[in-house]
Parts: sequence; C-alpha cells; structure tokens
Amino acid sequence: MKMSRFWVAAVIIMLIMLSACATPQTPARMAIVAADGAAPTVRVEDIDDALAQFMSAEGDQLILLPNRLQKADLDYSMDSLKLVDAWLADIHTINKLQGSEGQAGEILVFDGRGDNSVIFAGLYLGQVIRANSELNWQWQRFETFLAANPVFAEHYGRDAGLDTFVLVGPQGAATPINTALKRVLNGKEESVHFIAEWLRTEVDLEAAMSGRNLLGLDRLDWPG
Repeated sequence: MKMSRFWVAAVIIMLIMLSACATPQTPARMAIVAADGAAPTVRVEDIDDALAQFMSAEGDQLILLPNRLQKADLDYSMDSLKLVDAWLADIHTINKLQGSEGQAGEILVFDGRGDNSVIFAGLYLGQVIRANSELNWQWQRFETFLAANPVFAEHYGRDAGLDTFVLVGPQGAATPINTALKRVLNGKEESVHFIAEWLRTEVDLEAAMSGRNLLGLDRLDWPG
C-alpha cells in the first residue's frame, strides 16, 4: 500500500446517475443537465441529497448487488464502513472474473450501476470521515482545489474524471471515490474502513514518512 494513497483517497461526482431503463440488463447512464442543455455546476451542498437517493429503496436500481449491502445499517459510523468493504469485495469478485488484475471489467465499463456503486461508496466514505474525524475535512470542487494548489496537478492531472470533488484537510487532500474504485479493482488491500481510520485522526507525519508502520501492509489480512 503506497503512502500517496492516504492523501489522494476521496472523491465525489454527481453528474453521472443511472437513468430509468426499459431493459434492466442494459442500464444507461446520463448526465444531469439543465433545461437549456447546459451541464449545471454540482455543488458541495448536493452531497447529502445524492446519498439520500442512493440510500432510498428506489436507489437499489442504481447500484450493483443491492441485496448484498445492508443499507439500513449504514449509520455513518466507522463500523458501518466494514459493510461497505464487504459489499465492494463482492463487486470485486465479479469484476476480476471479467477483467485482468487491477483492471475494470465489463461490469464497470459498460454497466452504469458500476460507476454509481463506486460513486456511492466514495461519497459515503467521505461523509463518514467528516462525521467521525477530529480534523476539519471539507469538500472542494476539483478545479477549485487545483487552482489553489497547482502543485497537485502533477499527481492528479488536469482531468477530474470521477474526482469532481476532493476532501481537503489540515494535513492534505483525500479522494474517497478513488479509494472505493481501488477497492473494487484491487481487492482487500484497499480497505475503505482502514483509510477512514487513518484519516480520522492527526497523523504524525515524521513517523509516517519513516515507513516503519507501513511495512507489510500489503500482506495484512484485510476484510474481503
């Protein structure tokens, strides 16, 4: 597990939502647009509404394997992330049957519910971090963050991709949707619960950069 993960572990997008489909086997994705056809500016204030949509009964049609996710128990506690880890592990199992190691299979590339599942997990992870952290984590739009911190462009690039929003704190920036995506692609070494535990408290950066506590993390028996 690389150190850079912990500072680029959280994102959010709300432009991609699953449209109503005539055929359940081929769900479509659509961007939310204004009446004049222009894409609206997605606001930080919209995050809670997006999560409420995913958490509703109607939200089951938006995500993969809804019967494997105990949404009623998602109470924004740290322990609830273990449920998200288990659900993403099930999606990972399906994905690795379709794609090579660390690559997206058909379930992610062609099924809008794959994107939505990753987005939902990332949104939820970010909000759990904010709700349980002793630090002041705040969402920012990707372009706003890069404008204020151009040095990060070398790592992130200029294209937001799914990272429409980043989570910014006193010790760095995090991108949780990116973490959720890695959980699906790479498996148990990318635990969302572990990342939240790491980011909820102030990190001793000198000790962390020494690498002493990072040795062997890829060999730990993470859930899933």
